[in-house]
Amino acid sequence: MIRKALYFLTGLLLAVGPALAQKPYEAPTYSFKPRSTIREWGIGAGFLIGCLVVAFKPSKRSNLK
Repeated sequence: MIRKALYFLTGLLLAVGPALAQKPYEAPTYSFKPRSTIREWGIGAGFLIGCLVVAFKPSKRSNLK
């Protein structure tokens, strides 16, 4: 009997807790100015070029003559 009551209370707390914790949605009051993404594109392009340079550089151990 006590075990069933504990199971019931545990289930009740697990089910009701999240419902009680929710708050109504409030729209954000801030607004961001659109900014340029040139810096991010430049960093990405530099990283890509660096990877390609490392990938295609000639190997010093190759015996191609």
